[in-house]
Amino acid sequence: MWARVISGIIGVFMMYTAFNWLLDPSGAAAGLSMSLLEGKGGNTQIGDFTSFFFTAGLMAIIGAYRNEHIWLYATISLLGSAAIFRISAGLFHGTEFLTDAIIFEIVSSVLLLASVHKIKSNT
Repeated sequence: MWARVISGIIGVFMMYTAFNWLLDPSGAAAGLSMSLLEGKGGNTQIGDFTSFFFTAGLMAIIGAYRNEHIWLYATISLLGSAAIFRISAGLFHGTEFLTDAIIFEIVSSVLLLASVHKIKSNT
């Protein structure tokens, strides 16, 4: 049961963030320590971030609801790769590390991996 609850909470948080990108993109961008771009750059920023969080959230919620681990891999992949690419951006391109986001992505990925293991062992 805990695996479904954790997956669901992560999914709801991701969906909440996606809807923030739709309803208040400037605020959502500020939450990730960036400003909202203008023109086509802003369109790309809003579209890409909304789709990232929407997909991550939807897959986690479906996995939690259906109690099927297979759905969680998409969220793990999105969050885990975001952490890896944020770290590589700092190491190879000299950007500042967005430590809070990296920690959240790693912890969420680990929790989702633990949920996968638990859900698989129950079937």
